[in-house]
Amino acid sequence: MPEEQVILMDIASNAYVMLPPSLAASFDRLCRQEPLDDRDTQGMAMLLQAGIFVQQEEQGAILPCSLPVEPTCGFDERDLPGWSARDLLQAILALGRARYALRQHDLAGILVRIRDQKESFSGAARPSTDRRARAIAAAFYRLNALVTRYDQCLLRSLAMMHCLLANRVPANLVFGVATRPFRAHCWLQHGGLVLNDTLEGIGNYTPILVV
Repeated sequence: MPEEQVILMDIASNAYVMLPPSLAASFDRLCRQEPLDDRDTQGMAMLLQAGIFVQQEEQGAILPCSLPVEPTCGFDERDLPGWSARDLLQAILALGRARYALRQHDLAGILVRIRDQKESFSGAARPSTDRRARAIAAAFYRLNALVTRYDQCLLRSLAMMHCLLANRVPANLVFGVATRPFRAHCWLQHGGLVLNDTLEGIGNYTPILVV
């Protein structure tokens, strides 16, 4: 992504903010922990007032988002065997829960609950987790052909994450952005396996948040 383009995710309002070049330069100096001049501090104050930045007592570097594991393969039709009617039913119910959650709750609260659920069980992979992850992904792949307007990546990812957590399968929810034109996307990874997209599908997106 070009250096002058800085895109931030405002989780509280479920929106993306692209900083103008002047603020992007100030933000870059802030990340590099370089001295800020008056124009920089004025810009940072504007972002604090808008609620895009939050001031904390602890001091530390602002680090770029990075994936715990780089994606190595995506889901494709070779992964379809292994799912069951129960997996498909769980996927249908999870889709309804995710749609209701997005209508009734803000994204920030939803992501906090996902973090809490993930922390409630050990993330250590078991021999069965890879098979379960692929079976759940296959059920959602089938559901994609049955449910209309099922092209919303956030809805799809939240629903699948619910099934994965219910089966104690560790996974990461990844938010990414691309520019020229601006696009936002999210997907799920179980280790290096992308569960609801292909490597080509996520290839142009830069991760900015991993849950």
